Amino acid sequence: MSRRRSMPAAVAPAAARSDWRLWRACWEGREPADALPTQDREDLVWQLHQRGWSDEQIADHTRMTEYTTARIRARLGLAEHGPAAAAS
Repeated sequence: MSRRRSMPAAVAPAAARSDWRLWRACWEGREPADALPTQDREDLVWQLHQRGWSDEQIADHTRMTEYTTARIRARLGLAEHGPAAAAS
C-alpha cells in the first residue's frame, strides 16, 4: 500500500483541470487515477515521472496497471525510469 505523499509547490494549480480537488486526491494517492479524464491522468503520470518515479511506483500510487502507466508514459514521449533510478 502506498503511503500518502504531499503535493510539491511546483504543481500548484497552474494548469486548468477539470476538477482540481479530484486531481489533488489522485496525486496524494487517495483516489484512483481512473477517476480522472485522460488529459488529467496524463498530466498526473508526467508529474510523477518528473519526480523520478518508475512505472511500477506510479502504477502502485495511482492504482493503474503497470501496462497502462507505461503506455501513457510512452505516449507522452518520456523515457523509462528503472527501479534503481527511481526516487523512493
